[in-house]
Amino acid sequence: MLANAMLAASEAVADVTGVKTWTFAAILGVTLLLLATEKIHKTVLVLLSAGVCLFLGDYWGFFPHVEGHHLPVYIQMIEWEVIGIVIGATVFVEIAARSGIFTWISVKILKLSKGDPFKLLILFAILTAVFSAFLDNITAMIIVGSLTVVACRKLDLDPKPFLISEGIMTNVGGLLTLISSIPNIIIGKTADISYVKFLIVASPYVVIATAATMIAAKVVFGEKVMPLKSAEDKERNLALVNAFDEWETVKDRAFFFQAIVAVVLVILGFALKAQIPILRDFGIEVVAMGAAVVMMLLHAKDVEHDLDNVEWSLVFFFIGLFTIIGVMEKAEVLSMIGSLLDWLTEEAGAVGLMWFTALFSSITDNIPLAAMLAKIFGATPERVAEVPREVWWAIVFGANLGGNITPIGSASTVVACTIMKQHKLPIRFLEFVKIGGVFAFVQLVLASGYLLILQQFIG
Repeated sequence: MLANAMLAASEAVADVTGVKTWTFAAILGVTLLLLATEKIHKTVLVLLSAGVCLFLGDYWGFFPHVEGHHLPVYIQMIEWEVIGIVIGATVFVEIAARSGIFTWISVKILKLSKGDPFKLLILFAILTAVFSAFLDNITAMIIVGSLTVVACRKLDLDPKPFLISEGIMTNVGGLLTLISSIPNIIIGKTADISYVKFLIVASPYVVIATAATMIAAKVVFGEKVMPLKSAEDKERNLALVNAFDEWETVKDRAFFFQAIVAVVLVILGFALKAQIPILRDFGIEVVAMGAAVVMMLLHAKDVEHDLDNVEWSLVFFFIGLFTIIGVMEKAEVLSMIGSLLDWLTEEAGAVGLMWFTALFSSITDNIPLAAMLAKIFGATPERVAEVPREVWWAIVFGANLGGNITPIGSASTVVACTIMKQHKLPIRFLEFVKIGGVFAFVQLVLASGYLLILQQFIG
């Protein structure tokens, strides 16, 4: 009788625990669904959801109560390294951009195209990818996209093919380095992938995917991006692009050259951090924050204004997001999802996981997905060691490339569509999907083959 009673009691506890887990799973599902609809601002939504999770987690006893001085449980859940990178990099790039360095490069690239539509498409797409590797995708898209519209208007070209290609190429360029996109930062930190290792593994794919994307663009957009044939047209367009002055936005040449040196030093700092005695014991957020402080010291006329340019909504979004994920871990929701992902990975391999990640990223923000997968596959150091390295790369490829499928799949495609709308060149949702889907399919097929090759070398 006693044994039966104890068994019944344990089943009752399990049932209660199951109800709690499924309750939190439902909260996570509703949060992700609302993120996809964009009916509520994503920062407000995740902070509200985080508050509900913390309240229920505390009420149901998921959080230990420690006597004396201690950090609140939600503070411990937040990945402060990621937030440090976002703040530091944003301030640094904002001040460096004031020197005119990025616009100067863009105009130089425009002149290099000689006004030929296909050369312009290729060079601007590559420039966007390169900018995306070192700037945030939104900044890269705004800089190149704004110049694209002006250039296309002067050359009597339709800006839409160029803007769509650039929006898509920001996500390809976002694969290049550890700091190129937020999913890279999250996955790289969890999987302990260094800046140099990330660059070495990702760069061959980026080169291949860029070439394939340009070929696909020529097929998809047809006559709108075809090379000029007439000598008269070539001469006319060359004269038009040569009329642009790359030095127009450079107000202080000393600041301009200092910005070039600063950008190079920051890139070297990220790449060589592990070999620099003072920095090797810190994360790359120290490089980003240090660069921001130096730039503010040298060139900030109004520090408060420069700090206002930090994407604070993104910072608070991360605070809410990491809190939600931390509660989901304690409620065993992540363990439940992890079991399903383990099954998926066993059945379909890293390639299957990549396609799943890409499809999910196409309908909602790729940041929460990357953060959740990082927490699942990197729950403990032992768990990280057990996960095949190609699984981490599957998440990186899927999270970045999936954003090309829809106009809401990534920040850069949203910006590209916004620029088109501002210049009375609107594009319908399904129209973008038909175009973006072709590019994403080509890129994901190539990534699938690349992952299979990686398995042989990094497994």
